[in-house]
Amino acid sequence: GGNSVTEDIREGCSVMRNQAELLKTRFGSALAEENKENEIICVPGLRGREPKEISVKNLAFVIQARMEEIIEHVYYEIKSSGYEKKLIAGIVITGGGAQLKHLPQLVEYVTGLDSRVGYPNEHLAKNDVLPKQTYDELKSPMFATGIGLLIKGIQKAEQIEESGRRAGLPEEKIQVAEKSKKSLGLFEKILASGAKFIKDDIKDEDYIR
Repeated sequence: GGNSVTEDIREGCSVMRNQAELLKTRFGSALAEENKENEIICVPGLRGREPKEISVKNLAFVIQARMEEIIEHVYYEIKSSGYEKKLIAGIVITGGGAQLKHLPQLVEYVTGLDSRVGYPNEHLAKNDVLPKQTYDELKSPMFATGIGLLIKGIQKAEQIEESGRRAGLPEEKIQVAEKSKKSLGLFEKILASGAKFIKDDIKDEDYIR
């Protein structure tokens, strides 16, 4: 996925991997035709070397080539599974790579299916445990799959509890729901204390001109 794109940029633009990741996240696009010819990124040189100039459009060509390959593989699996005509809501893109500019448009172009980015914010509720900054960061599609799995686990626990009640089990033996609530609280605390992101102090203006 996204790591493959980063490697392609590293090789195609002859830059270091961390620079390739920055180029992808800050200036990357999945559609080359949506970028201007005269837009240039200036990558700082290492150890006194001259800065490297990279065209935003050429960068997009590198990204688009890899993304088209990935999307074609995904679309092949969708067709093989028999779900192609059953995706009423279209394709939902999640993960960090979903934040790539113009990606939904490229997915629609390759597959012919409606496409959108999946954000987990509709399942997140503000509370006193999660700081506002952490809450805002968790709304990223990067966390959509993880939050979805957590919700699925809680729903499964509640189903087990309900099945136990219908079977007439003693109330003291049915503690699944309480455990799930405690697990959710623990999860929120982990997110609040452990959501750390790598942020650099290089401004976009230092790169593009």
